[in-house]
Amino acid sequence: MNLLMVVHIKSTYDQWKEVFDSNPAGRENFCDDALTRVAKVDDKTAMIQIFDVDMQKMSEALNNPNAATAAATDDHVVKREVFKLEPMAPPS
Repeated sequence: MNLLMVVHIKSTYDQWKEVFDSNPAGRENFCDDALTRVAKVDDKTAMIQIFDVDMQKMSEALNNPNAATAAATDDHVVKREVFKLEPMAPPS
């Protein structure tokens, strides 16, 4: 499954991006991290595309309050909105 995440940032984009780049979630364990794309919307919002996602493993990495991800992102992330990406057929 391919996803788009909209990340609402508590700190600043640059501070959040530094944590994201350090990869506390271990993205390679739940998606094809070589395909991951990140974009700055503004100083309080980022968009992330991730591909070939194992939803169960991602949920364990991002939603476990005892995981390394929680400690690393608590000061930087207000919330994440997750959207499923699917190819769209051309209109007929």
